[in-house]
Amino acid sequence: MKQIIATIMVLVITLLVSGCGAGPKIVIPSYTAPKEAAKLSKIETRDEFISDGAYLALFLSPEVKGAKETNPKLAQMLIDGVKAKLTETNFITLDPLGGEEGVTLSMKVSNYEYKNSGKKVSMALEVTFVLSRGVDEFLVKKYKARKNRQSSDPNKLPSENELASSAVSKVVKYFISDVSPLKTHQMREFKPLPKELKHVISYAKRKNYKGAIKLMENFKGEKDLNYHYDLAILYEAEASITESLKLLDSASINYEKAVQLGGIEDEMVMNAKAKFDNFYELLNKTKKQDKANQALRDDRDSMAGSSDDEYE
Repeated sequence: MKQIIATIMVLVITLLVSGCGAGPKIVIPSYTAPKEAAKLSKIETRDEFISDGAYLALFLSPEVKGAKETNPKLAQMLIDGVKAKLTETNFITLDPLGGEEGVTLSMKVSNYEYKNSGKKVSMALEVTFVLSRGVDEFLVKKYKARKNRQSSDPNKLPSENELASSAVSKVVKYFISDVSPLKTHQMREFKPLPKELKHVISYAKRKNYKGAIKLMENFKGEKDLNYHYDLAILYEAEASITESLKLLDSASINYEKAVQLGGIEDEMVMNAKAKFDNFYELLNKTKKQDKANQALRDDRDSMAGSSDDEYE
């Protein structure tokens, strides 16, 4: 019995040690999928005179209801915040003209509370975002943000506008993440490599992914599961920065090779591949949509540089 217990203890300790021996990690850019993806068809606009496909565009209403009664700068903070977040990916573009057939985004400040007790400041913000086409309001959602700061030195506390700016960033991010892919970050963990490739990790940690890829591609030794998995991560990392679909293809090929070489039984490999597949799909969709949206932007730019009588 003692021998059996001792054997079990050895196995448990071995599992714990192997579980704790995590490999080197890097953080790379990625995308999150829009949470209200089902509503995106409502934003699609087709105009055969502008684009061969459907573009996604919003006219941003310059009036933010309820903002004047709260903070003079709040309306502009919300408008600027939406513009900045949408143009991060250009999955949805801004239409400066709008129109009866287009989609309008309007905002309303549902709640705004600012308190300053000397050593503590707090803010509660609630904004209602409405997407509509004509009289059809197809997306109406409220987003809330709370901010609290305290300090024994009142001079170190943020101003009302600083708190408001932080709260606005939060509610805008909530809204954009509902209707558009949003930039985020993910972690990737490397597997052990032979000593001939010991410099790969140091290159990767310095974000010199091109150099690391070159070292890997020039390697003449055995190209096993670990090799293809780590090379996939490097291609994914470089592609996530450059947003190159060609590099994403190289990452995909190496992930598949890693799976074929036994990665299908490896949880770390399959988790990383699942995250990559989502990113791969989202980036492809975003690039394709941005191309369709560019046709609208080109049209609007041409109208801005032309005389009114050309469009009568």
